[in-house]
Amino acid sequence: MKTVIGIDIGGTKITGILFDGKKIKKELTVTTPKNLSEFKRNLIKIADFLSAGAKIYAVGVGMAGAVDTKSGVVRHSPNIKYARDLSLVKFFHLNGFKTVRIDNDANCFTRAELLLGQGKKFQNFLALTLGTGIGGGIVINRRIYRGKNNFGAEFGHIVMGDVFLEKLFQSSRDKGDFRQAGKLIGKGLVSFINIFAPDAIIIGGGFGHNESRKYLPAAKSEIRKYLFNEKAKTVILITKLKNAGALGAALLFSKNQ
Repeated sequence: MKTVIGIDIGGTKITGILFDGKKIKKELTVTTPKNLSEFKRNLIKIADFLSAGAKIYAVGVGMAGAVDTKSGVVRHSPNIKYARDLSLVKFFHLNGFKTVRIDNDANCFTRAELLLGQGKKFQNFLALTLGTGIGGGIVINRRIYRGKNNFGAEFGHIVMGDVFLEKLFQSSRDKGDFRQAGKLIGKGLVSFINIFAPDAIIIGGGFGHNESRKYLPAAKSEIRKYLFNEKAKTVILITKLKNAGALGAALLFSKNQ
């Protein structure tokens, strides 16, 4: 695999890495801006920093929200509303990067786990990202399942009562109520287990990774309470990969992706 830039764009931060196919050579993280012009400046800042002194083959981008992977356009990003209908592929082309691919950020996380992380040992697994929002990924028979028009696996938008899971999670997270956040996450997890019966669910994202000790006990309690079939031996794992989203964006150019 040639040297590529991988960029993970989330609602709170943007992380870019320089990846040579074996290891991360450089990295840079900046805060996600509140407006489009500053957002574009930060993307170029990251790309220029990572490409300095390096021969770059391509740029891979993971973006939160509904991403059209064929056209390279962000159709809708709930937590980065100003990026609606933004063509990231065209943007990077205009700034000197010829080969560009984009994907949903949670699919990028899923790809990193599938190829380099704990997902390597499973035939079927789900990925869940907990950060500014909630994202998801589905792997069936070692392939990422995307749904019609690549818009599937929006786990944060399952409905609880008359509200999206993501909104309830964000409210609990912002209040620092880890027990309530854990109960909500657990209800989501057990729903996924009852539907898919996967080998594992791998959790990532800033909140998902950093706060796992605070929310996971309550989440596992909810799983035990609502699990339909006790023989569904789904393992709940926390990612061990650093910068998994950006890594998965870089892996858009892997032969195995």
